[in-house]
Amino acid sequence: KWLDYGPDEYAGVTWSNTGKRKIFLGWMSNWMYANLVPTQRWRNAMTLPRELNIQHVGKEMYVASGPVKELTEIQSGSVTIEHVSVVKSVELAKLVKHAIQVPFRLNIVGGSKEEFSLRFSNDVGENIEVGFDKKSNQYFIDRTHSGRVDFQKEFAGRHTMPRLSPDPNMNLSIIVDESSVELFADDGLSVMTSILFPSAPYNHVEIRTQPAGALFKKIQYIMMKSIW
Repeated sequence: KWLDYGPDEYAGVTWSNTGKRKIFLGWMSNWMYANLVPTQRWRNAMTLPRELNIQHVGKEMYVASGPVKELTEIQSGSVTIEHVSVVKSVELAKLVKHAIQVPFRLNIVGGSKEEFSLRFSNDVGENIEVGFDKKSNQYFIDRTHSGRVDFQKEFAGRHTMPRLSPDPNMNLSIIVDESSVELFADDGLSVMTSILFPSAPYNHVEIRTQPAGALFKKIQYIMMKSIW
């Protein structure tokens, strides 16, 4: 029962001075390549702070996690659209009528249990793909073509995690920064963290579905300010 199924969440710590809340923060890297990542002024970072909680699925208990509520303090605006039907593909910028710029948060609520993916890309064609595979009942992050991947042979690849929620509708919250993606699915039951090194920030988001399409109850694009 993993707290995070991604390749880049390690050595998480919690605090004892947060009242009834349990706040968790992890190191966002992997010892397979932590000393090899193609950076100059810094080497590796921390995840977003996350609040832990217990969720029950049938007879099983899981530790779920989600971004702390204080993350709203660096929001600079948002656009919400409801009852969105997507057949094959659509650009997020066209839906929300706003340019895409990192860092940002994307919330997708009530997506029916149909196969879909989100492709985050930049102007030079580098991309990552985040989505749900219906056949295997798994979420995934594919960073094979995310940018610089040649510094370590196992960095490129497709990482998966199981969908644990029995709810026929799903929800995703994805926080994208210049060099990271943090995925929280089904109220934090399934979580995945991945670092990446594109040569330019991702400024395009394409929502992709199978030919039959998919219906989303709500899509929310949240603009965020840098903490620097």
